[in-house]
Amino acid sequence: MGCRPARTQPRGHPCVWMGMFFDDYPAFYESSRTAAFPRRLDLRHQAMIEANRDILAGARVLDLASHDGRWSFAALKAGAKHVIGVEARSSLVDHANRLFEQYGVPPESYEFRQGDMFRVLQEREFDVDVVLCLGFVYHTLRYGELFRGIADAGAKHCILDTKVLPSDEPVVRILTNRTAVQGHAAKDDLSQGGRALAGYPSVPALEVMLDVYDFDVEEQFDWAGLLTTLPEPLRAVRGYATGNRVTLRCRSRRGAA
Repeated sequence: MGCRPARTQPRGHPCVWMGMFFDDYPAFYESSRTAAFPRRLDLRHQAMIEANRDILAGARVLDLASHDGRWSFAALKAGAKHVIGVEARSSLVDHANRLFEQYGVPPESYEFRQGDMFRVLQEREFDVDVVLCLGFVYHTLRYGELFRGIADAGAKHCILDTKVLPSDEPVVRILTNRTAVQGHAAKDDLSQGGRALAGYPSVPALEVMLDVYDFDVEEQFDWAGLLTTLPEPLRAVRGYATGNRVTLRCRSRRGAA
């Protein structure tokens, strides 16, 4: 079964369970808080990294909300030339640097920058090929700043993985995050009283936002096809199975012939 794209014909990525990438790098299971569900991390690796090897090979990558560096690491292993991770929490940046050293990653191939993502995007100039924005969009309502920053970084592609609101309408469900919780939004310039505004956008809402900043959804990963290849259902990826979470490959129209 081929992966079913949103806008284009299949690129030949088979939606078949292909293995356990992080078994070779088990420290990421613990730091990613997925020790109880290791296959979840590996399935996400297949959807977000393995299915995008063609654009990651030789690429300069910007990893937004890079956490413990697991996807920066995976991008390098998929052939990326250099990665820059941006993460608000200093403890996670320190941990990412320790893990990269532990696994012998050449120091010239990566950089982790601690700071407010939106401030970093505004103050620092980037020149990258691919932006990873994985597990972050539903922790903010600052969509204009986010997608403007991604576009201004020069990215030809953006890989998005996010919880979404299942709807055919371009809508956003507003909620709040507790900034003291590591799995929530970090404290930033707009958070108040230990809380930050966040939201679950629908896929049509994401398409509207992306379009404003000259991106199209090139492909939506076929999670349903992948999950049918598993010997039994995996509760930890239920959101992908029900359409409450998606993985999107987006392509910039800037500079297109």
